Amino acid sequence: MSPILLTQNKEALLALPLGVTLTFTVHFHDNSGDTFHSHNSVLSLATNRDDFVQIGKGATNNTFVVRTVNVGLTLLRVWDAEHSGIADYVPLPVQHAIFPELPDVVLGDVLCLSSSLTTQEGEWPW
Repeated sequence: MSPILLTQNKEALLALPLGVTLTFTVHFHDNSGDTFHSHNSVLSLATNRDDFVQIGKGATNNTFVVRTVNVGLTLLRVWDAEHSGIADYVPLPVQHAIFPELPDVVLGDVLCLSSSLTTQEGEWPW
C-alpha cells in the first residue's frame, strides 16, 4: 500500500482513513514466501460492497487505486484470471481519522480537531 499511513507512535492504522486515495500493489509469492519477480498474470478484482470504497485499475497490471468514500468494512477479492487457484481476500475497514465528528457547523464556529495520522518522519502531514 502506498503511501504508508502511521499513527503518532509509529504504529499501523487499524482502518483506512475516510477520504484517502491509496495505491495497492499486488506481489506473487511462492510457498516459502519468496517473491516472483517475473510472472504472467491478468488480475481481476471484486468487492462485496460498492458504497465504502471506489476501486479501479492502476497504472500497471499489478496495481489498484482505492479511494475511501464511506465508513464501513469492504472485502476485496483479487485473483489471477488465468490461474484459478491464485486468489487473495483483503479486508478494507474505513473509519474517520479526524476527530471529533461535527455534524452541525456554522460560519464563525471555532473548530478544534485532532488526528493520530503522521508522516513516516513522525510529523503532522498537513
